[in-house]
Amino acid sequence: MAVSFLKHVALEIPEADRDIGIQFYQDFGLHLTEHESHISFGCYGRVHDSIILIPGASKKKLHHVAMGASAEGIAQVRRNLVDHNIELLDSPTGFVNEGLWFKSSQGVLFNVIIAEREIALPPVENVFTINQAPDHVRINSIVMPPKSQIGEVRPQQLSHAVLFTPDVPAMLAFVEDILGLRLSDRSGDFVAFTHVQGGSDHHVLAFAASNGIGFNHICFSVNTPDDVGIGGNRMAEKYGPGWGFGRHAIGSNFFYYVPDPWGSFCEYSSDMDYIGDSENWIATDWPAEDSLYTWGPEPSPAFLLNSELDAE
Repeated sequence: MAVSFLKHVALEIPEADRDIGIQFYQDFGLHLTEHESHISFGCYGRVHDSIILIPGASKKKLHHVAMGASAEGIAQVRRNLVDHNIELLDSPTGFVNEGLWFKSSQGVLFNVIIAEREIALPPVENVFTINQAPDHVRINSIVMPPKSQIGEVRPQQLSHAVLFTPDVPAMLAFVEDILGLRLSDRSGDFVAFTHVQGGSDHHVLAFAASNGIGFNHICFSVNTPDDVGIGGNRMAEKYGPGWGFGRHAIGSNFFYYVPDPWGSFCEYSSDMDYIGDSENWIATDWPAEDSLYTWGPEPSPAFLLNSELDAE
């Protein structure tokens, strides 16, 4: 096993978008940390940052993807880089020269750093259950409070990110060969989902076909499907409708995608499949018509567009 988990995704944004970026991710339920060269956001109760914004670009674009690994894991990544003749790079301006920095053949910048994967947070009291005969779990009681009494929806942990790529098979081969990720499922050469060996959500990194590299969305796990719907509806009131409420077939998770200020998306998710053992998981090649969702509204046309290309 090489990498252990997805640590964060970093985006470049225009300086003029600093304030709206801060407001967006705080409204989404993340906490803010400001640095000299960038802004970072993470889940409450967590140590690692999940999303980093780097102001100063002419437009939004993917900057880098960071993966956490053990000392043994990062040593394996280093050996993989040597075996495939991939050059190590200096850290970008504003980031400490920590871990390994390198690019895929398509130009995606990766950082692999020694970091400990954070354990799951304790279950919350409002665990989602189904009240159904003959074994009712609620008798003479209600589960949903009035809308006015529902508190803030706060993501529990970073789940995954999806990137655009002009060559899905090549990117899949790269993360398998260098990062040690494994294929979970795919739909032809349109989209591929990968997981971490040794146990992870159904996907931690996925790749969707486009004419160039770009950032599609980042996803955060919340406690229940109710939180997916509540969080999505509240964000829609402020930032316009996205895509949801619905449920995927690939990964099985409930979803709501919120449009961010730059034409990409931030997802609330609950009830994702978990792959505990890569050796006993059989990847499926899903038909295109089943690859996006099982039920829910039709996806927004913007969801399939690489805004980093369209903005040029």
